[in-house]
Amino acid sequence: VTTKRPAAGGTEREVMPKPRSVQVIPAKHISSNESFQALLSEVPPDQPLVLRGLPFAGDQACFTVGSLSAEFDDVALPQRSLVAKQGMRSSTGCTIFIAEQPRDEDVIGASPAPWNPEGCSFGSFCRCAVGGSRRYLTTRSGKGTCRRVGGGLTYDSPLRGDEASDGSDALIKSLVPRVPMPLLLPENIGFAIVFWVGAFGNNFGLHSDLFSEQFLVQHEGVKEVLLLLPEDAAVIEPFPFLSSPLWYKSEKRTVSNLQLRGEPCYRAELHPGDVLYIPQWWWHEVRTISSGPSLSTTYRFHTEDSDRLNKVMNMFYQFHAGARDRRDGGRLARHIRSYFMYGLAREEEASRQAQANGPSCVALAGSVHAVLAALGGLAVASAAFGFAAGRRFQAALFQPLTGGG
Repeated sequence: VTTKRPAAGGTEREVMPKPRSVQVIPAKHISSNESFQALLSEVPPDQPLVLRGLPFAGDQACFTVGSLSAEFDDVALPQRSLVAKQGMRSSTGCTIFIAEQPRDEDVIGASPAPWNPEGCSFGSFCRCAVGGSRRYLTTRSGKGTCRRVGGGLTYDSPLRGDEASDGSDALIKSLVPRVPMPLLLPENIGFAIVFWVGAFGNNFGLHSDLFSEQFLVQHEGVKEVLLLLPEDAAVIEPFPFLSSPLWYKSEKRTVSNLQLRGEPCYRAELHPGDVLYIPQWWWHEVRTISSGPSLSTTYRFHTEDSDRLNKVMNMFYQFHAGARDRRDGGRLARHIRSYFMYGLAREEEASRQAQANGPSCVALAGSVHAVLAALGGLAVASAAFGFAAGRRFQAALFQPLTGGG
């Protein structure tokens, strides 16, 4: 039930309903990816799950901020944060980002200012986190560069021969062989791995990792995760993709700022050893609720649609920007927007009609491929007309997006 809370000036504002609990699965028997897939066939589809008691290869008790700080005390951090989405490319495809969440902010800003760790080691950073700092660190490998081989994990650097590294993968190289591995991971399938070190109160804000399936493993500290996947994306209020590169984040930043309009929200509380399974597209907000340091790992498996969507969003932005800059008073840009709105509205109408006529429904993937086909067709058509923006759009269609999700 949605409750009311007095706001400034004596008026009332809505407070989000109490979230539902994510289903917790006793998981001692899940010792392979096959047994995990069997579990998925027994529970409601595409729902987040907390797996408790899951078997690991490696000792969870030895993978803490304190133990890693001692073991990798002298590992030098790069001279600056390197995040592809902020235009800071690394030689390895890895990213590392360090920032500080102000104590008067409940959630990190959508575009936090990076802290450049010049002359800083991993050990000195960890001592800051243990000492009560609001500073946090996240580092991620490139897509598909990690994989399970037997009972361990490997990291395959894209650098070859005598190519020099900028240090962006120093922590990845150190931590991948040490991290306890959940035995549910499939073998010989590439994925990205993300390590996160922080402390009480750190909150990355509401976001989606889109077409990727994820396993969030909590090693130290306790995290609260809020998750939702409303039918109407307007509930999330994502940054508009025609004017912002942050379209995978919510402008409202936190679930408590949303008007859910009856849409369900789920809550998971992760303790050391717990694993949260996050299906594709689920929006989530992760916050550390325990005192002291917090450490977690995410195993992120990108689907083929992940790259497709990134390309679409990137080229749609470029194409619209080119049309908007034409000296026609914005006529072409308005037509392009209405073109896609019309096509998507027709697809939604067909989907609702199919649902009304029978149990079958139109799959999300089908809609995505329909949009991709429309984009490809429009790219070719616009290039045939000789529009400069169309040529850029057509080229972007076949140009891999270097940032990644």
